[in-house]
Amino acid sequence: MPISTALFSRRNPFLFLKTPHRLIISQAQAQAQAQTRPNVKPLHVLFTEAVGHSQKTTTSDTDEEQTESETATELNNLKQLEQDFKTLKEKTEGIPKRMSLFAAFTNKQPSTEPKEPVVVKELSPDMKMFAQYLFEKGYFKDANFSQLKKSFDHDWFTNFFALGYIKFAAQKFARDNQEISKWLSGSALKQVAAFGCPDTNKSAVFPAKRLRKFFEVPENTVCCRCTLQQTCKFKNQSVWNVNTNNLELETVMKVITSYGLESVHPQLLVPDVVKKSVNQLLEEIVKLSPTT
Repeated sequence: MPISTALFSRRNPFLFLKTPHRLIISQAQAQAQAQTRPNVKPLHVLFTEAVGHSQKTTTSDTDEEQTESETATELNNLKQLEQDFKTLKEKTEGIPKRMSLFAAFTNKQPSTEPKEPVVVKELSPDMKMFAQYLFEKGYFKDANFSQLKKSFDHDWFTNFFALGYIKFAAQKFARDNQEISKWLSGSALKQVAAFGCPDTNKSAVFPAKRLRKFFEVPENTVCCRCTLQQTCKFKNQSVWNVNTNNLELETVMKVITSYGLESVHPQLLVPDVVKKSVNQLLEEIVKLSPTT
């Protein structure tokens, strides 16, 4: 390959792949090459022999060495083209590797405007009482913020990790104390169930739906008056395989801790009557828990 062609191919591998240099020769040039090198097989002959479409013709040792050298050169060129193509594909000037398709096509950088800080609200008295009870029962033993601490501290819960750990501990407690669900206030539970979902994400929606299913609260009556219905992907959808004979305490915990910790959708306004029912249920769970 001439130097000019090689440089051009390196810069533009796609053009080289479409128009290989071995094909851009006239018939007269091909015949001239064949006359000067009569014993060197053309590339298409080597290919047809390799796949079995034609019989191999004998060549001298010198001719075979020339053919192998030529094939090796072609292979090296292809390898180099492949490497150039990978490099070209990986290097996209001006576009970060992790960005949306919209940003990639519009060549716009992601917004760097600072987000508003999220404020962690102070726990309600009933939620503090419940969290302290979980601590005393040993459900915070694996939390980094409470390890080696002998007494409960309300100041632990100033970040979302600590608040999330309350949910984790409450669900573990519920799995260990399923029998408590039989004695909880049905009216308070139904009040919470009939209100709706704490948020529109799946982890918040489906426990609330299971709670409504248990109390036979129709989905459409809840979703039609919900302020989050326009952005909810699960509105009016029912849940299946729910045991309506037994209420799962873990399901109850997932719902009431979301309301108790006020980890709800920012557009959701929780009525005082629902908050009162949640606090009542938290108190009942502590009172009904085993003393040992």
